[in-house]
Amino acid sequence: MTATDSAPATPLLVVDRQWSWYEHELRAAYPEIEVIAVPSFADAEAELDRVQILATMGVPLPGIEFTSALAERMPKLEWVQCLISGPERVRAALAARPEVLVTTVAGIHGPQMSEMALLQMLALGRGLRKILHNQDAEVWERVPQRILEGKSVGIVGMGAVGTHLARVCQAFGTRVYGFSRTLRPVEGVDQMCSREDLVKLIPELDFVVLALPADGDTRHLVDAKLLAAMKPSAYLINIGRGSVVDEDALVRALSDGTIAGAGLDVFATEPLPPTSPLWQLENVIVTPHLGGHHDQSAAQTFVVLDRNLRAFLQGKREQMLNIVPVGT
Repeated sequence: MTATDSAPATPLLVVDRQWSWYEHELRAAYPEIEVIAVPSFADAEAELDRVQILATMGVPLPGIEFTSALAERMPKLEWVQCLISGPERVRAALAARPEVLVTTVAGIHGPQMSEMALLQMLALGRGLRKILHNQDAEVWERVPQRILEGKSVGIVGMGAVGTHLARVCQAFGTRVYGFSRTLRPVEGVDQMCSREDLVKLIPELDFVVLALPADGDTRHLVDAKLLAAMKPSAYLINIGRGSVVDEDALVRALSDGTIAGAGLDVFATEPLPPTSPLWQLENVIVTPHLGGHHDQSAAQTFVVLDRNLRAFLQGKREQMLNIVPVGT
């Protein structure tokens, strides 16, 4: 669509911490649309009632959380490009607006999420938290070290992240088990298994890595029963969604030595409340949902936004990537 006197420019609102980067790129690529880029929804108060396209993360952080109250103030909203893979919060905010199209950037997070999982695995196995504590205290102490080579890794969820992680883990000499709803050959996976096999095979795994979305099938998939079946020397890594793990059961398993430790990048409630016992447990590494963030995040998400925006403006919605079905 080209802006003319009879067809005004399409207003596109970007609400993101990297708003200025998006503003520069979008204005250069799309002179025919009106780009409104701001660091928070509060900075776009006067524009909400005319916005047709919204690009935002849809995460519960101050200033950038997309809510149903905001959706009500956008009567002309036609499409939301979620700048993360998980659309659940955006869809929840649009529960009363099923006509609004929602797309995500699913499929782009393999490298960065794999690095986060690997960081957690190496840090736990090498006792990095204890090492850093000793460094701060100027204590010279040899902390027990565990290498990855020869260990068994179970990756639960074989989407873009899980399939990329499998190749990375294989390069470190691990035996990789892939757990998925659909059984298919995956490069880097030594044995593909159904999710139903997890409870049977989990006693063999040294690391259990969760790379699952939040849905009805995955809520509390990791519960007290599954944790009790793990090796006492095993570690749980969660880079998917916090709802996949029963956190109360996990705290008990970590406290009583049922499992050796956990590396957690996602939580049932985010930000993780100060009252959560997970902050204090010595065998836990807490990272504040950093897995999908890196120095090239905006450029990476722009690839999807750009393709979808071109298709949307040309009226070719069938060519848009990662359309989220209504009700998801």
